[in-house]
Amino acid sequence: MKKKSNRVGGSIFAIIGLLMMIGAWMLFQNDQKFAKEAASATGTVVESVYVKSRKGKGGYYPVVEFQTADGKRMTFRSDTGRGRPVYENGEQVSILYEKQNPANAKIAGFWELWGLSAVLAVFGIIFMGVGLKISRS
Repeated sequence: MKKKSNRVGGSIFAIIGLLMMIGAWMLFQNDQKFAKEAASATGTVVESVYVKSRKGKGGYYPVVEFQTADGKRMTFRSDTGRGRPVYENGEQVSILYEKQNPANAKIAGFWELWGLSAVLAVFGIIFMGVGLKISRS
């Protein structure tokens, strides 16, 4: 009876892992499309804003100012925060922005562009591996 239970539990883990991998692939495709179609510019970090999460922890999110190709000044807050400020005020950073909607901008760094899909892929691989291991034991 235990073998059947292991197979079911392992299969559930493997399916969750597969779904994570599919989600990671979809995010990656979306991010890749954004990076390919986006315009690039150099931005200046004007501040790091501390945002507290619902769980009581928080992170510092850089606020970046840049100028579009047509001369419009834009400011955005990065979607990627960390436990301590990573950028200094006044630091120059490469950014990518959507040409039709410059408010949709990102710092052109690995974690800002690909971090979520990478983390989801890693967890997907772990869940699939654990699921397959459990179902075969």
